[in-house]
Amino acid sequence: MDRRIGWLFIVLLLLPCAVALGQVRVERGVSEALAESRKTCISNVRYELRMDIPAEKAEAVRGTVVVEFDWHGTDDLQLDFQGKRLDNTVEIWHGGKDVGRSEVVETVFRDEHVVLPKRSLREGRNVVALSFVSGDGALNRSNDYMYTLFVPDHARSVFPCFNQPDLKAHFSLRATLPTDWEIMSCTQCGVVDEGDGRKTAVFAETPLLPTYLFSFVAGRFSVAGATVDGREMTAFYRETDSAKVAQLPAIFGEAARSLRWMEQYTGIAYPFPKYAFVILPGYQFGGMEHPGCIQFNDRTVFLGQNPTPDERLARTKLIAHETAHMWFGDLVTMRWFDDVWTKEVFANFMADKISREMFPDIDHDLLFLKAHHAAAMSVDRTDGTPPIQQPLDNLCHASMLYGNIIYHKAPIVMQMIERQMGAERLQKGLRRYLDTYKNGNATWDDLIAILAREAPEARLSEFDGVWVKQRGMPLFTYSFDGKNLVVRQNDAAGRGLVWPQTVKMGLYDEVKGQFDVVEVVSDKAEVRVPVAKKPYAILPNYDGLAYGRFMLDSIATAMSAYSWQLMENATCRFAAIENLHENYLMGNIPVSEYLLTMNTFLMNETDPLLCSVVGSNIAVACNDLQPAERGYMEYYLQNDATSHPLPSVRQQIMRYLSQTVTSPAVAADVYELWLNQTDSLLTPDDYTSMAYHLAVIMPDKWQDILATERKRISQTDKLRAFDYISRACAPDLLSQTELFRSLLKAENRRMEPWTRDMLALLCDPSREQIANSYIEDGLQLLPEIQQTADIFFPGYWISALLGGHHTRQAQEKVEAWIKSKPDCPEQLVNQVKQAMYTLKRRALRK
Repeated sequence: MDRRIGWLFIVLLLLPCAVALGQVRVERGVSEALAESRKTCISNVRYELRMDIPAEKAEAVRGTVVVEFDWHGTDDLQLDFQGKRLDNTVEIWHGGKDVGRSEVVETVFRDEHVVLPKRSLREGRNVVALSFVSGDGALNRSNDYMYTLFVPDHARSVFPCFNQPDLKAHFSLRATLPTDWEIMSCTQCGVVDEGDGRKTAVFAETPLLPTYLFSFVAGRFSVAGATVDGREMTAFYRETDSAKVAQLPAIFGEAARSLRWMEQYTGIAYPFPKYAFVILPGYQFGGMEHPGCIQFNDRTVFLGQNPTPDERLARTKLIAHETAHMWFGDLVTMRWFDDVWTKEVFANFMADKISREMFPDIDHDLLFLKAHHAAAMSVDRTDGTPPIQQPLDNLCHASMLYGNIIYHKAPIVMQMIERQMGAERLQKGLRRYLDTYKNGNATWDDLIAILAREAPEARLSEFDGVWVKQRGMPLFTYSFDGKNLVVRQNDAAGRGLVWPQTVKMGLYDEVKGQFDVVEVVSDKAEVRVPVAKKPYAILPNYDGLAYGRFMLDSIATAMSAYSWQLMENATCRFAAIENLHENYLMGNIPVSEYLLTMNTFLMNETDPLLCSVVGSNIAVACNDLQPAERGYMEYYLQNDATSHPLPSVRQQIMRYLSQTVTSPAVAADVYELWLNQTDSLLTPDDYTSMAYHLAVIMPDKWQDILATERKRISQTDKLRAFDYISRACAPDLLSQTELFRSLLKAENRRMEPWTRDMLALLCDPSREQIANSYIEDGLQLLPEIQQTADIFFPGYWISALLGGHHTRQAQEKVEAWIKSKPDCPEQLVNQVKQAMYTLKRRALRK
């Protein structure tokens, strides 16, 4: 055969394959295949965005966007858009907007994409201009303010864009808005008065950002500024309480210390033009890391009159968390949202380190355990637990990746990596990672490769293969065989996995009256460690640093119950408390015995952080009780809330009791407390929550309670929230059912924190009989909620819908829904399975 003919034959054979590979199906969302295809043919992206923001919420937000990019493709090009309306023609320039004439092109707009025909594009620089009407969801519009929240894929609901994290771009914004509104975005701006009550703000171009990190906020805000360490900072806020506004200098100071610490740790100066934030009422997250336009939840940042240590730390960690994101997530961004946990783990991990500097008198080893272990295990013990790193086929499903596993288990795993590598080598590896990928994108595997080169003996690839890429945790058992301490790991899922880690075991010597600590390298299913003699008792995970569930025998259970007497070290007492809690949840300790043990522990413990843990565990067990069983325990809790020596404990217990009380005698006392507001440790928000609950359990007084509480509220935003939520307190079943059915419409769920609180009241345990009828419709709505809501709301909806249930009937309804949804995304079903864990335990008790 002639060689030229042979090559021609091969080319003809391959040509259909090449065309097929180059084509990406148009489908809803942003598929991984589309993102990968665009990344190969698009670069150097810029957005020039013009937005017209009306004063009236009923009027649409309109805009134009000019998208510039270099194109080296062979197929039609898809822009992502999910807004209300798009002009069916676009204007395209080749070589640049100032070069040559433009071409008006008709486009195809379908399945949330604007399809630019390949014939209208040219190799090299292309400029595309589009006009649009934005959707309202990601604009978060209220009567006199709005804020954008684009994570993970909601930028496309506001303007046409390449909505994927690895196509970073420069953004410039020109926004027209009412003259009396303030506006903030990621860079500095100048303002031009347009007349007729309108002005235009023109913002400087941003550094490289992914679409999910671009943001702007506009509305009637108060503005404060400060200069700390030579750096100017700005805050927008709507709070009117002068005592809370007076906290702004402290908030600026905490932000400045976080910035200083991150610059020192990373060796990289703050990488963005400005540091500014807005404090928002009714905000659906704790915070969001838009550079130069950070968003904070007002209830976390503005503290009450008598904040607990937990609340002070929560504010510090939130500010540090969002500040750490400027380097981890913003400067270096994940390639795809399957690695979203990478940015979150470092934000939390760095926040834990930063808080050590700001709170030097606190036991931060204990604080780390308290902050992360219980939260991680609350999911990891369930059938619905995911691995830390999860696959993601489409960005429209990215919200389902968020949760306690990435926010809390991941920092535990990172702490293990730091112990294996050493703190200095981890810091060196992270600096290399940031320097290598700054202003770009990286994967978790890219990071692991760098860290593995720094510490090859740590065997990080093997460690990563189990801890990051597999779901679940080990169940530990132990025994003494006459010569050895035998420690066993069991994989409850039957895969035979072993989670390599070091476990410290406390062996009690009754002659010496103390614990001898044995370190066990648990890297096999069974490990034997020689010991000199049989211990009287074995307390597993003695220092609390290992991760898993540890079965207790009867002697270990008894000794753990008195660890407040036996152990001086607070982290050891924490481990004992959590081992007891896990064994209670596994059914190894009766609820009455467990509550008595925890209450005794609470009244004898002096560490406020440990008391907070014990108080939370008591709440879990009390919520397992049927209303008829709660009376005796509420009596004890009322005593704790008035007589415990630590104010933070009295505050925590009273908050819990005042929002869950059922027994008539204690409810009457809570009512008097609410009516006279005699507890100075409680905030106005606490009394409002108390009013909701009292109105539900006292139907004969519900209108008087709500009317009284409403008169106490002066802040406009809080009054709007009250008027929305308090409707759920109406005692007649028809009103409750109609209100629930109204939540099945997306427009009635727009204020997600309010919706969550309303649904929780509708599904209060005292209303369980009627709330059972909501389960099917509430679960049926989940796929729609996942598509229309922000990232945390599906979990909030599930918890509010199912959290008050105790019956087998409710369990069967949920199980039936799971079985009927074989095509539902696995991550969404997993969130329901996580809630099912508690429901199954309660139904089994009944």
